[in-house]
Amino acid sequence: MDGTGSPAFKADIIIEGELIKDIGSFQDVKTTRVIDAKGLVVAPGFIDVHTHLDFFFPSPRHPQVLESWARQGVTTIIAGNCGYSAAPINHEKEELISTFWNFALPHDGLNYEWTTMAEFFNYLERNGQAFNVAILTGHNTLRTNVMGWETRFANPDEVSEMQMMLRTSLEAGSIGLSLGLYYCPGIFSHTDELMELASVLTEFGAPLVPHTRGLTVTYDKAIEEVISIAEKNKIPLHISHHAGGSGQVRKRALKKIKEAKERGLRIGHDNMPWAGGCTAVLAHFPPWILEGGIDKLIERLKDPKIRKQAKDEMENFQPRWPTWDNKYWTDKFLGGNTYIGGFSLEKNLKFEYMPIKDIAKYHGKDMYETLFDLVLDEKGKLFTVGYFDHPVAEQLYDELIKDSDCSIETDVIGVDFKNPFPVSYGTFTKVLGEMARDKGLMSQEEAIRKMTSLPAEQMQIKDRGIIKKGYFADITIFNPKTVNALVSFTNHFQNSEGIEYVLINGKIVIEKEKYYPEIFAGKVLRRN
Repeated sequence: MDGTGSPAFKADIIIEGELIKDIGSFQDVKTTRVIDAKGLVVAPGFIDVHTHLDFFFPSPRHPQVLESWARQGVTTIIAGNCGYSAAPINHEKEELISTFWNFALPHDGLNYEWTTMAEFFNYLERNGQAFNVAILTGHNTLRTNVMGWETRFANPDEVSEMQMMLRTSLEAGSIGLSLGLYYCPGIFSHTDELMELASVLTEFGAPLVPHTRGLTVTYDKAIEEVISIAEKNKIPLHISHHAGGSGQVRKRALKKIKEAKERGLRIGHDNMPWAGGCTAVLAHFPPWILEGGIDKLIERLKDPKIRKQAKDEMENFQPRWPTWDNKYWTDKFLGGNTYIGGFSLEKNLKFEYMPIKDIAKYHGKDMYETLFDLVLDEKGKLFTVGYFDHPVAEQLYDELIKDSDCSIETDVIGVDFKNPFPVSYGTFTKVLGEMARDKGLMSQEEAIRKMTSLPAEQMQIKDRGIIKKGYFADITIFNPKTVNALVSFTNHFQNSEGIEYVLINGKIVIEKEKYYPEIFAGKVLRRN
């Protein structure tokens, strides 16, 4: 299965160094190694199109911690999504980013030993990478660098400074611009700011990759916003976790996308095959309470009057468009069954991945007061996990994944905090096994396309994603009859089955049951 979606065919593949030298039928070829793939499928290595792992790649432990990606057949990881990237970094503001985005960091923190995107890439290369990595530049990082967490629109000089940093990052090899308009400080931006910033992408033909300004009641308007930005700047649009809206809201959003495609706009999107999601705990708070940064937040949470106001909004306020005229609220996802993770204090470790309602019961308080206290304790460095283990939710995600423009993502957070959400162990294998083979939602050839050539095209990754002469030898070999995810919402941390071999740039990193984390076979993929 060559990654194009075409029917599978039998062939031999010759690999020389890091490239595919030839494809065909070869008899007496002299070689140092032969992999007998009889009865197996040889496919391009899988591309995880949406992660936040750029904050974890600097860790020398990343090959061990990310083993479950290799055991799913992943060879390339896209990071820097949802508006936050690990570079470029203003070191005076790095603690803001590390606090809000703590779920992406190693559990012992991150020393930003770089400033620019070019320096970040050089750092990753010097330390070695277990996977191929490609990085988007995050708008939230740029805005934090320039403005901190100010609840106002950017002025022309500030936009110009963000444009300069974005241009420099793209010149260094960043593959595009990500937005996180549900998150601080992107939530405080106006569409005009994003229009101007995205104009830099036009020079490079690079994609705009947004987490939209709302995934629920404002989703149709949020989709309209990012379409307008992409159309005006004549750039490709790739919508992150395109599962937003319901009922008429989603119908209107899909209609907007269809009409934009008919006008010639290139639009792609991604989703995970599991119903749920994880995010920063501070994303559940009233946006205004984050103004000025973490110290200001902590000061406000010690004020009973402000706590009462925050609780009232979290319980009762309904997001409306435009969000900047309505207290910046975009979504409200917090519920009693939301799990809390990322604890560091000894007294709180017993609450790790416990529903907030149960933590509240333990303390004899309501869940909002409990959450405020926990955030004070942990200085904001917490995250939330939520999922919907229900047949109706599963049917929805089946439909989402079937869409021909949908590539596959893990959108993983908390990898160094033993997050039980199943994506880390069973995303690509669930699509290949349960969804394609068992349910027949698509052919396995089509499933392979969604995790190889499609994301490579969407993210403009050159010479990868297809089994083709002259392309890099990123290859996953699997058993089509047994490949599947063994993990579930109740059965955690189970490696997938059916992945027999994984090669990254011609080097074997998975061989049957063996994994070779010491090889560091990956490369930093620059757009130029």
